[in-house]
Amino acid sequence: MGIVRFQVLVSTIKKYNMSINDFKKFVLFVAKKNVSGANPSPSEFNIATERAYASWVMSQYGNPYEYQPGRPIPRIAWQNTQKITDNLRFLLTRKDFAVNTAGQVTIPDGTTKDINTQIAPKYLHLSSLRFNHIVSKNGSFVSKEVSIDVLRDNEIAGVLSSSINNPTTRYPVCAFYDTYIQFYPKTLQKVIFTYLRTPTVPNWGYTLDANNRPVFAQTGGVNGDSVDIEAPEDAQNDIALRTLEFLGISIREPVLIQYANQASKEK
Repeated sequence: MGIVRFQVLVSTIKKYNMSINDFKKFVLFVAKKNVSGANPSPSEFNIATERAYASWVMSQYGNPYEYQPGRPIPRIAWQNTQKITDNLRFLLTRKDFAVNTAGQVTIPDGTTKDINTQIAPKYLHLSSLRFNHIVSKNGSFVSKEVSIDVLRDNEIAGVLSSSINNPTTRYPVCAFYDTYIQFYPKTLQKVIFTYLRTPTVPNWGYTLDANNRPVFAQTGGVNGDSVDIEAPEDAQNDIALRTLEFLGISIREPVLIQYANQASKEK
């Protein structure tokens, strides 16, 4: 496979925003340039791509390995920079939820319904929690959106027992538990929850030809329909590198840049 073919692959990936089939061709092209041996099976490719994609998403909203004593916020964290926000903007979801009589809201798991009885996407990472506080102003009632502070579990008791910092509808607080969020005061009726949803799992779907070889299938594959990678266009190299690493293929980023630069010169 020559540089002209590589140029077509890169331009096609950009045109269709990470088509899973073109992404697979791209990864296999790079792999062939660096190692010898058989191509990964469809299941091996899908597993490596899924883990690589999950790894890239995590690296954008907050890598736990970057948390260090004395530095509460790592170099890369959700909305730490506009670029990080742009990278994961496609995952940002806003939903309004009714608070039950116990002051709780179920953390969206892909089956949870919002206040409009619409299914809320599965929760991945918190962006913000807000509440519409009704205040009287100049003889009329005005709705004012206020933030809800998210506390650690060991902070709740101190706040609830405080005569100064006791939660109110103007200064509400909450804490996350395994399947729900607990709000104080418990009388909140509705909250605005913005969060990063869990991205769809990419999948290269395929059928078998007469020679029992896997052939790409957009729909109706033996392993399900094909699912493209949800990611910005400029994330393709990073996800490809991570996929190659999971496949056991070592390659440095400058090599991909070299291929891309050479391809652009051939246009």
